[in-house]
Amino acid sequence: MPTPTEHQIYAQENLLARLDRIPVNRTILLLVGLLGLTWILEAFDIGIIAPVLFLLRTTWHLRPAEIGLIASAGTLGIVIGLLPAGLVADRFGRKTTLVGGIVIFSVFTFVGSFSQNVAELVTCRFIAGLGQGAVFPVPYLLLSEFVNKRWRGTAVGLSNSLLGFSYGLNTLAGALIIGVIPNAEAWRVLLILGGATILITPLIMIYLPESPRFLLKVGRIDKVRSFVERLENISGLPHDETLIDQSSLRVLEVTARRRVSLADFVRPPYLTRCIISYSALLSPFVVFYVITIYGPSILHRMGASKSDALYYTSGLLFLTVISTAMAGSLGDRISRRWGLVIIMTVAAIGTIALGQPMPEIGVVIAAIVTWSFVYAGFPLAKLYMAEQFPTRLRASGAMIGESITRFLGGVVLVYLFPIMASTLGSASLFTILAILTAICIIPIWLLGFQTSGLSVEQTGTDLSRYETSEPAVRDAAVE
Repeated sequence: MPTPTEHQIYAQENLLARLDRIPVNRTILLLVGLLGLTWILEAFDIGIIAPVLFLLRTTWHLRPAEIGLIASAGTLGIVIGLLPAGLVADRFGRKTTLVGGIVIFSVFTFVGSFSQNVAELVTCRFIAGLGQGAVFPVPYLLLSEFVNKRWRGTAVGLSNSLLGFSYGLNTLAGALIIGVIPNAEAWRVLLILGGATILITPLIMIYLPESPRFLLKVGRIDKVRSFVERLENISGLPHDETLIDQSSLRVLEVTARRRVSLADFVRPPYLTRCIISYSALLSPFVVFYVITIYGPSILHRMGASKSDALYYTSGLLFLTVISTAMAGSLGDRISRRWGLVIIMTVAAIGTIALGQPMPEIGVVIAAIVTWSFVYAGFPLAKLYMAEQFPTRLRASGAMIGESITRFLGGVVLVYLFPIMASTLGSASLFTILAILTAICIIPIWLLGFQTSGLSVEQTGTDLSRYETSEPAVRDAAVE
């Protein structure tokens, strides 16, 4: 792609500044709702393995290692699918990547309902995971690149809150069919429901716009101008072609003269940013997959009946809708950094309590704290990660982070959890998870920087290596 001229750089920043001043109007709300719906359906597909495993473990007489293999196969697919998906999203667009991923995971979730043995089910879950890997980070990217800097965290929190709602739906579906449909067939029905996600693709193709920041990077200025003017018309704002954010303009001038590549991720400042933001994202992932996939089994082991364990888990997941939405707003008010440190510290305390021998009311309180705060960590951690990289590397940086953290939390820990649970007591097991959760937030606590209230151009580009007569601009970009 040729280097843009000074006039083109000015035009790009004018459009970005105008985009950043647009309030949350009906088009932005439609975008948030559509991406939220995408998350609901994909999370339903990912989380469906929890009630499926809960039913299959006795139907197929699964051993701990087989349970871990089925539980982790989808996440392994996500881990592998994330890496090429980041390159595709940076090269061909966020929307294209999203649609392709939805088609892949929907089809193979449906095919998985016909599995006759562990190997077939593992294969289908793995391929479905490849598609899920292409989908999950894209809404975070789109929201970070669409919504203005004052409401970015709140928008991500609202959309992300629907994940807990979706995980609660599939667990509730499992509870409702127990006793109505034989266990030998009920899990197949759940997978068929998961495959129905493909029905959302026409809505995505028709109503979801491509990221304006991506379009600017590939030279589609006229298309972005038309989109921005439409948003301004809806909000009653003038088409001010003189509006400029000098800080962001400086960033665009610098990045226009500099080529970026994947090698930037192993050089300062992005190597440090990767370590900090990936560690921050791993913090909620340490416990997330355990309680999402094994939640019914954990509560069943604590004394709940099979159906009650599914109902209780569903209720806990519905509760995360509130905590996650509130976390997004907290990130806009006090910063992603400190919001995440506070939330994950409380999550670690709840995780320790969850493993202790307590009366029923104590278990309920510990479960509410653990589920609520673990899920609440994601909008802050994922948005903070997306804000660390320039637009041309944002998808790749986010996908690499998702891949690494999901591999450690969703493959390694998910596979080991049933094996560890068979040899360790609950107190020791959950204390280990809590310690890992706390360790992962130390880097962002000590070295993280403020991103709320700044444009993604400012947060994603470090100007400290460049000579500039504008120290205030430099400091804003590398705070």
